[in-house]
Amino acid sequence: MAAKTSTTRIDATEPLNRLIRLDRLEFRKLLDLYYKALRADWVYHETRQKFGTKAAADKGHTAASAWSACTASLLVLQDMRTVAPDLRAAVEVLLKTCPGEMPSGGDLMRCGTAMLVLANKYKGSSSDLSPLLDEAFCLIEAYHGNQALISAQRAA
Repeated sequence: MAAKTSTTRIDATEPLNRLIRLDRLEFRKLLDLYYKALRADWVYHETRQKFGTKAAADKGHTAASAWSACTASLLVLQDMRTVAPDLRAAVEVLLKTCPGEMPSGGDLMRCGTAMLVLANKYKGSSSDLSPLLDEAFCLIEAYHGNQALISAQRAA
């Protein structure tokens, strides 16, 4: 019988290993939940503006549920022991943007700046953290934009 020789180069497995890191997978899931929460918030606001508070009650429940799932995912990441230090820092920043913290426009700007600093550490690198942190920054900026637009529409 032939000797067991690996047909897969050692360096070929590295990209696959990056895909299955639990902290990255959980952070990816978190970003999806964060997007859903932002979208649900916007749908609630839009429905409330067009059809009134009573018509928007179900949309409000959907938004609250989406934020709850997002917060739970953040807390799971916060409790994980194997989270990369910069992902842990990103989790702390994102926690400050959750509705339970009642973030103001200034708070969202500070959180966006903090996330941008984290994301910029990986610019030009092949790190798998770069796209995750970039997306987290973009989501915070979208949240800030949504809040500004909602405030402007309420004031009008």
